[in-house]
Amino acid sequence: MMRVLRPVFIAGTLLMLSHGALATDLNIQPGDWEFTNVTRILGDSPFPEHTTTNRQCITAEDVAKGPQFMDLSEHCDMSNLQVTSGTMRYDMLCRENGMEVQMTADMTFQGDRLSGQVNAELEGPMGRMPMQTDITARRVGDCP
Repeated sequence: MMRVLRPVFIAGTLLMLSHGALATDLNIQPGDWEFTNVTRILGDSPFPEHTTTNRQCITAEDVAKGPQFMDLSEHCDMSNLQVTSGTMRYDMLCRENGMEVQMTADMTFQGDRLSGQVNAELEGPMGRMPMQTDITARRVGDCP
């Protein structure tokens, strides 16, 4: 399941930094960023909340690359992309190993920090599983 969901987190964190080619400069400052994703399985399932934190150096060159910066899985298709300097929204559908994940992401950019939410529904052998991931990030300094 996490292999299928990996594009959710990659897209949620990298896509928002990768659309300089859309004629809208995102309100994101290049530098060393710390991302925290908190994922919850919604409904009656007994799964505990899962938190991941990672750091990534985002350069001005990365942002200028546009969509090529994002390593989107060949199993995923993105649609309904809407971008302003301070917000981004998109839908994504990923299919792999008999599972399907439909997701919608909403992000807000504030220069040295960002926040957002990815709502997803995983459809697989165990049935439908709704999930929610809250994303927060902050610029922690210059890249090493």
